[in-house]
This record gives sequence, C-alpha cells and structure tokens, in this order.
Amino acid sequence: MKTLITTAMDLQKNSLLPTTPAFLTSVAIAFSIFIMFISVTESFSQKDESIDISVVNSSFVPLTNNDANQVKVNVEYTLEDEKIQNQIVNAVMEVYVSNGTLIRTSTASGFTLQNEGGEQVLRTTLHDKSLQSVSIKIVFTDLTKKIPLSNSITDDLKLEEASTSDSD
Repeated sequence: MKTLITTAMDLQKNSLLPTTPAFLTSVAIAFSIFIMFISVTESFSQKDESIDISVVNSSFVPLTNNDANQVKVNVEYTLEDEKIQNQIVNAVMEVYVSNGTLIRTSTASGFTLQNEGGEQVLRTTLHDKSLQSVSIKIVFTDLTKKIPLSNSITDDLKLEEASTSDSD
C-alpha cells in the first residue's frame, strides 16, 4: 500500500501540468482577457458596416496662395448601429493617380460620431502641379486606422479652373 501512495505522489511530482491554484487562476485570467478582446474586436468589425458614408461634394482645385492643388471632400455619414454613437473614429482618405499609384494618405483624426449622423470634411494638399486628375478612396476606421467601420467610397476628380480665392 505504501508503494502505491508513493507512486501516486511521484506521478504528481513528475506531471507536466501544474495543478497549483496560481496556475489555474492565471489560465482563467488569460481566457477572460482573450474573450474581452474578441468582444471589442467584434463590435468594431466591418461585417456590420456600422457607419454608412457617401460623398456630398468633392473638388480638386488649384490653391492661389501657393504652388499646390487641394483635394477637398465632404462626406456624409449615418450610423447603422446605435452602439457606436458618440464613439471617436478616424476618416482615412487615400489619393491615387491615374495609373493606380497611391500618392497620399490623409486622416481626419479623432472625431466623435454624432447620434443622428453628420458630415466630415477631408482635405489634402498635393504639391505636384502636373496632376490633372486623381482618384480618392475614403473609409471610416477605428482609432488604430486598422479596422474599417464603414463602407468604402471612391470618387474620380479632375482639376478645376483656378478661382480668385482658396477653398475653405
């Protein structure tokens, strides 16, 4: 009988799986953190496209006070998911030339989504005066700029005639 008890204790000592309460607590905490991370990521996932965006108006115009052109886009948004009301998000605008090359990425950083939806203005200055047209792609993202929260919109812009005042 003594040999049987000694053998059981030896098996427990040589076991690869710790059975201490500290280990089990650590596993439970790690699992809880994993579940919370999944929940946060899922609430911001693109599957829902929680925000619907569309172009209100856009322009590509020469600036009169310097040797550059400006892309300006007014984007209207509506919230499809009330859980993201009053959340802080980014609007990311990518500008491409006619051959599809990305030449600029601009961000309207850290603005708060209004409950009823709203409008966000994005602007960027391009110093290449030879450009006669550009394409833009806009999406609203989380604060890391990695998780899309909206549909993606695109627009093709041609350089307009110079006006007597800069775009506001």
